[in-house]
Amino acid sequence: MEKAIIISRCSTNETKQDVTRQSFDLDNKYQSRYQIVRNFEYYKSGLSNDEQLSEIINYAKTNGIDHILFTEVSRVARRVIEILLFIQDCTKHKINVVIDNYNMHSLNADKTENTITKTMLQIGAAFSEMELKQTQQRLNSGRSKYIANGGRLGRNMDTKETKDQILEKHKDVVKFLKQGQSIRNIMKLTEKSSATVQKVKQLIAVNL
Repeated sequence: MEKAIIISRCSTNETKQDVTRQSFDLDNKYQSRYQIVRNFEYYKSGLSNDEQLSEIINYAKTNGIDHILFTEVSRVARRVIEILLFIQDCTKHKINVVIDNYNMHSLNADKTENTITKTMLQIGAAFSEMELKQTQQRLNSGRSKYIANGGRLGRNMDTKETKDQILEKHKDVVKFLKQGQSIRNIMKLTEKSSATVQKVKQLIAVNL
């Protein structure tokens, strides 16, 4: 029996029951088809879960995993580029990615790339990112209204983040800087401002 792992991800603002439901549904459906050898459950925003995706792909490669199971494409990641890079890496190592709600498999039975699924995933990933942006726009609108009514956002005036706290908070920026990515590309990949990227870059330079 071919081996599979289950991936259940929830954002930090979702309930614990949701990640449990994902795991239960996938295990219940696929346990008769595959040998489920591990269940990855974690709470992390789909905007900053590249570290978890790296852990998953490394585990799959070193343990001879044939299939990686997700309930839906947004559980892989929220950004189109992150989703496509993850699936591309899996395809390179002949690991099939299953998106359950669409019954999509990234590989055919003979381990060749499923081009129809690839196209559908690109569309699905784009819709997932668009949905996220719409949610962010609603949140930003709510914040603007809150501020207009006299509300105040951000840290207290007497608090200040340490260098280590800033680097930990923006470790995705640190990673791309160490890869030699341009500031413009990092802004696109992380959706963070030029000022933030520049600040992290300066802190890294100080540490060298």
